[in-house]
Amino acid sequence: MDLVKLTFSAAALACVAPAAARAQDQSAAFASSYAAEAKADYADAIAPIKALYTGTYEQNLRLGWLYFLAKNYTAAAAHYQKAVEQRPYAIEPKFGLIKPLNALGQVEKMLGLYTDILKVDPQNTQANYWTGVIYLNRKAYGQAARYFERVVNLYPFDYDSNISLAWAYLNLGKKAEARALYTKALLIRPGDAAATAGLKRL
Repeated sequence: MDLVKLTFSAAALACVAPAAARAQDQSAAFASSYAAEAKADYADAIAPIKALYTGTYEQNLRLGWLYFLAKNYTAAAAHYQKAVEQRPYAIEPKFGLIKPLNALGQVEKMLGLYTDILKVDPQNTQANYWTGVIYLNRKAYGQAARYFERVVNLYPFDYDSNISLAWAYLNLGKKAEARALYTKALLIRPGDAAATAGLKRL
């Protein structure tokens, strides 16, 4: 029995040792990558992760970010997309993927990701705000207002959401509501040109 136990322990150690070594190598690779990123040496930051690349979520997320910083938006999007597929319920990789998609001008895909984020987290301020901005740019003022209203309800004294909602209301003919929001925007930023112009339009 002692011999069996000893044999089992040796086998267990044989499996654990390479795994521990790989984890240590990964840790060193990430540390080296962070140090190079701090110097804006993005090629040097990418290299240690690529050298040990096995396609893990963490590696894909890291490479997505580094390729984005290096302005290789296609590679960044590819790695972030892999991370999204690996963790379909996670918000983190979706926000990551939005960055290179924005740089590539792929607004429809961005909107899809914001929609997916809001299914998981309906009150997410960033997703609500930028969804509103996309609809505002499309002059879909009713849809834009719906998303900005969520942000204003959560952050009533936030300049960007107030000024954006005011513009949506102005274009929807909701003059009293728009006036109140432009007035509030001037409390947040006294003398603000956009809020002053909005009030003049009213």
